[in-house]
Amino acid sequence: MQQWSGYLIFIAALGCVFFFTAVGALYWAVRHGEFKKLEKTSRQIFDEEEPEGVHTDYFPGEAEKMRRKLASSRKPKAKKTGQSNAPRLNA
Repeated sequence: MQQWSGYLIFIAALGCVFFFTAVGALYWAVRHGEFKKLEKTSRQIFDEEEPEGVHTDYFPGEAEKMRRKLASSRKPKAKKTGQSNAPRLNA
């Protein structure tokens, strides 16, 4: 047990250092206003090329599948009844 006590003291001291470092960093962040306006700053990374809510990043090979899927979903779908959307003219 004595040979492990040195390691336990070291680990406990290291844990205390990490804890107080984290508390100090949180205190600094709150004091310097890092947590103000979180909603506004979280949206600053979006622009016209990558609007919010639109996926533009894909895994390799998925981009072409998603382009086809988006293109097919944007095409107007014809009714299956065979009737057109144009108004009828009675003669």
